[in-house]
Amino acid sequence: MRILVTINCSGVDASADGGLALARMMGEGGHQVLVQAPPGGPVSACAGEMGLDTSGPDLRKASLVTGLFPFRRLVRRFAPDVICATRADGQTASALAAAGFPLVRIRCDIRKPGSGRAWSIVDRRTDLVVFPSPFMADRGYHGERQGPVAVVPHPVDTERFCCSPPPSTGEQVLVSLGRLSPMKGHRTLIKALGLLPGNVTAIIAGPPSQQSKEELMAFADELGVADRLTVTGRLEDPVEIISRGSIGVVTSLGSEVVSRAGMEMMSSGLPLLAAATNGLLDLVKDGETGLLHSPGNYRQLASQAGLLFDSPSLADRMGRKSRKMCVDEYSFAAVRRKWEDLLAFIVPGEQNPVSQVSSVKKESR
Repeated sequence: MRILVTINCSGVDASADGGLALARMMGEGGHQVLVQAPPGGPVSACAGEMGLDTSGPDLRKASLVTGLFPFRRLVRRFAPDVICATRADGQTASALAAAGFPLVRIRCDIRKPGSGRAWSIVDRRTDLVVFPSPFMADRGYHGERQGPVAVVPHPVDTERFCCSPPPSTGEQVLVSLGRLSPMKGHRTLIKALGLLPGNVTAIIAGPPSQQSKEELMAFADELGVADRLTVTGRLEDPVEIISRGSIGVVTSLGSEVVSRAGMEMMSSGLPLLAAATNGLLDLVKDGETGLLHSPGNYRQLASQAGLLFDSPSLADRMGRKSRKMCVDEYSFAAVRRKWEDLLAFIVPGEQNPVSQVSSVKKESR
């Protein structure tokens, strides 16, 4: 298949990461893929590092109007079998300038979709909407859409994020990855650390976002645990940090349409202690691959961490199940097969061995 993936993001956020992952895995599967992204931006740079072909124009916000005609020429030149749009601007441009080409919208945004006459026109010209997590379909993230929807998970690179030997020092380390936004709930982890034995340490890695690492360290100092906490800031490669961990932690108070950090830690063979919210409810099998806690409940989190540290065999069993689940369900190969079956539903001339598409009414029940 010839697949055009539109990614009109300012940075490599969850939407961009999902589009790049789709482009990469379909390209590795032998399909011809082209990424449309703002020229010279972070997304184009990241796509280039992956060996993906890219082309403009920029379709973000006000640039959408001026970018329509160049985009139309791009579509006609590439002649895709299907267009996969990761954001509303790419979806709108495709609906207006690429009529007749099958269009798929990939939703990775926690915000509910728009409504109104203009949105209705775009939606009617969209053949399929794909959610990365079942909770989005269950909670009405299709909005007023009347067309078909489907669920295909976000993949994780199971070759890059793989099991490593536990630290020889026997340290008990909690690892949390995510931007330093209050929504990520890092203070829940810091408060839980204060209830755990002195030999337990924690690492929080992520770029500043509404709060700095100095502010988190000051909060830890107030609770008397600063000497057991490391806040690294932005990471270029999280593999080394994950390899130092005994247990993965995701303490988000909301958001988490896709928990990339959670998937990376699970793929690395760590059991995951996660807040019971949104996509984490679909990712973590409570009691099997990890444990769920009420968002913000640091006492419950501390109790769960203590249980796993006191029961190494249980933690190891959960970690092995986490790894197996990622390989079986979320690896590039596994998710690519799901996408191939799904796209065969709407691409003329393709075989359709397995239908994963449901009507909105069926998905919403």
